[in-house]
Amino acid sequence: MSETEHRRQLRDWIKNRSRQEGAGAITDDTAILEEGILSSLDIVELVLFIESLRGSDVDLESIDPEAFTSVNTIYTAFFAVS
Repeated sequence: MSETEHRRQLRDWIKNRSRQEGAGAITDDTAILEEGILSSLDIVELVLFIESLRGSDVDLESIDPEAFTSVNTIYTAFFAVS
């Protein structure tokens, strides 16, 4: 799956789980927790979704909470090749 497709699927998942009206305006830079688009409880489900997209488990011990700031930080933390 391409970077563009990963990002689109992440944005779509976030929009579908959003607790806000107007979440359709989510960009890759939108602060998803700070703006209340997702709650901290939604992050657990988001990790499961990330695992399904990656096709591999996420090492829960090494997750930096800042990784969930935006689609950009999620992509960099979980999908970008180092």
